[in-house]
Parts: sequence; structure tokens; C-alpha cells
Amino acid sequence: MNIGSLLKKKWLTISKNLLLLVSSLLICFVFLEVTFRIIVPKNPLGTTYGKPISINSDGLRDREFVIPKPDNTYRILVLGDSFTWGVGLDVEETIPKLLERRLSESSEIGNFEVINAAIPGYNTIEEFLLLREKGLKYKPDIVLLIYNLNDIEYLMHLSEKTYGDKEPTPVVEIDSGEDITKYSKNSGFRGLVLKIERHSVFVRFLVPRVGSLLRRMNLIQSTEFSWVQKIYQGFTNENPGWLESKRGLTKIAEACRVNDCDFLIAVYPLLVELDNYKGYNVHRTILEFCRTAGIKAVDLLPIFENTKAQSHWINFMDSHPNANAHKMIAETLLPVIRNQIKSHRVDTVSNSR
Repeated sequence: MNIGSLLKKKWLTISKNLLLLVSSLLICFVFLEVTFRIIVPKNPLGTTYGKPISINSDGLRDREFVIPKPDNTYRILVLGDSFTWGVGLDVEETIPKLLERRLSESSEIGNFEVINAAIPGYNTIEEFLLLREKGLKYKPDIVLLIYNLNDIEYLMHLSEKTYGDKEPTPVVEIDSGEDITKYSKNSGFRGLVLKIERHSVFVRFLVPRVGSLLRRMNLIQSTEFSWVQKIYQGFTNENPGWLESKRGLTKIAEACRVNDCDFLIAVYPLLVELDNYKGYNVHRTILEFCRTAGIKAVDLLPIFENTKAQSHWINFMDSHPNANAHKMIAETLLPVIRNQIKSHRVDTVSNSR
């Protein structure tokens, strides 16, 4: 047998082995994809993972409230995003409703009403707009904003709509979303993976876990596969999203002062890698801003740190907080709010003399 025949035979053997390997991997991938599509919790239309969604006339996930506010009624308006709104939960399991129930149990000053004014996907500017356009008519005694670290998403049109600037804030290509181009363009291999993620449940499950494992092993430093690290990078004055978020917080504080209601912020940690949390500097940045702006703030990180992140998730694919996490936060905020109520009552009595 000549050399040409040997090479041809060897190439055919290699080709068959490669074809067998690719076919096996493809079959495994299809099997895993089908399996994940079966076992991933379903989210039927009109529900949140099967839990009913009821919306009032203002688009809030709560009951209707009497306007004007009845006498002998103490109202708290809770702003936030999906972490407060209650993904995968009955509304009565959410932070606002847990607070309402607990405050009502020991009420000595009348009726307590805690309004769930959180809207999934809202950032700080949108929360300010909701307060200004809908929330203030409820005459809240306290506005509680539960701040999520992804609230620094930058939306230029909201900046223009809200503040009427002749010149909109320049678009510095750093934000908390998928495209912080100063650090990452999500192009190349990462861009390809992103396209696959949009169509594959299994890949969406796999990518962040592999990225986290590789970072823990110090095998990669890139943030390409970590939306969490990108959010942490966004808390800089180079980022218009953080600048707008700070301005939104200031606007909410001003609106509360003008309308004689207290303003309180609770800072939510990202529920990932809590046993090796990388966002401490971000929390310090937010709390320091609140301190300089004269805004009372509570850090919720201590009740979650050094715990297993997924134990707080609504399901293994969705990192929204579960019922127990909402309960932990409500119990943490309860004494803070009670002290705020006492302080508010003292100030009211003093001002009436």
C-alpha cells in the first residue's frame, strides 16, 4: 500500500471519528435542550410562574386605594422593580404586603396601607416619574424605594422627558446592560454565544455558571460572560446611567420634602456569588451618595452575605427573590420603618404646636 492510500485511509478514519464526535455532541445538546425546556418552570400569560397578576387602575400590582386618603390612615408607597413587584409570588407574599400585615398587627395609630408601586424593569428615573405622576396623589407618609443595582440602566429619552435639557446627557458607552463598550462589546465569540442564548434555554443556564466557575478558579478575568461584573463597573461618574440614577434619587427626595413625606432607600444586593460577593464597593458608593444627599438608606446585603445565592431564587433559572427572601427583607425593614413612623409623629406634633 502506497503512502497516498495510507494517508487517505487515515484521513477517512479521522473524519469518521470527528463526525461521530460531532453527532454525539449534537445529540447530547438536543437531549439537554429538550430536557431543560421540559423542566424549566412555565410562565403562562397573565400570571407570574402561574401566580395570578391583578393590576389596579394605576397599573400597580395592588388593590384600589381610596383617594383622598382617609383620616387616621398611614400610607407607605413602595417603589422598585421586579425584585419588589414579586416575580413568581402571590402579591401577599411581596415585601409591601408583608410590611402592611405586620404593621397592621401592632398598629396604635390607625390603619396602615402599604402600596406596591414597583414595576418590573423600572430604573430610578422611571420610579421618579411614577411617583410624580401617580404616586403622590396617594399622599404617602413614607416613600420606600427598594434600590436594585441594575437601576443604573441609562435611557436617554427619559433624561430629555424628565428634565427638559436643551442638550441631552452625552452617550458615554458605559451602562449596566449588555453593552458596556468601554470594557466589552459583546462581539466576536461572546456575541455568537449571546445569539445562541436567545434561542437556547440550556445555554442560558450554562453560560453564567461556567463563567462564574472560571472566574473563581482565576482562569478568566474578562467580564464578557458576566452581566453582574458589568453592573459593578457601571457605578462610576463616567457612566450617565449612574449620574441619572443619582439625579433621580435627588428628585425623589425633593418631591418627598415638598409633599411632607419621609424618604427611605433600601439597597438590594445582586443575588449571585453571595459567598464571595464582589459588589461591596458598589454598596459603599450608593450609601455614601445617600449620606451626602441627606437620604436615609438601609443596606440589605448583611442579611444575605455568606449564604448560598440560589437558596434565595424563585427557581433554578430565575434569580428573582423567593418568598423567604421577601420575608427576610420585610423583617429587616420593619423596625426601621417603625422608628421612621415614631420620628414622623414627633415632628408632626412639634410642628403643630
